[in-house]
Amino acid sequence: MGMKTYSIFLRDRTQAGGDPPRLLAYEIPDRRAAQALVSVIAASYQDHGFNPATRVHWFRHKDSVHEIYAWPQR
Repeated sequence: MGMKTYSIFLRDRTQAGGDPPRLLAYEIPDRRAAQALVSVIAASYQDHGFNPATRVHWFRHKDSVHEIYAWPQR
């Protein structure tokens, strides 16, 4: 059985077409490392936050709101 790895995805919540999430990073060997990267990326924007219900970070860039998250989440 292979080692479990994690990926980071980004989704633009303001696009009308509902584009699929974009892959930013993959084969991250540790869930905590993936979550830490997500948190740091979101926090690098002045307007950012975290939704504890969905466990998804978000940030605003120009006129768009983006969600960023590690997958799988558990």
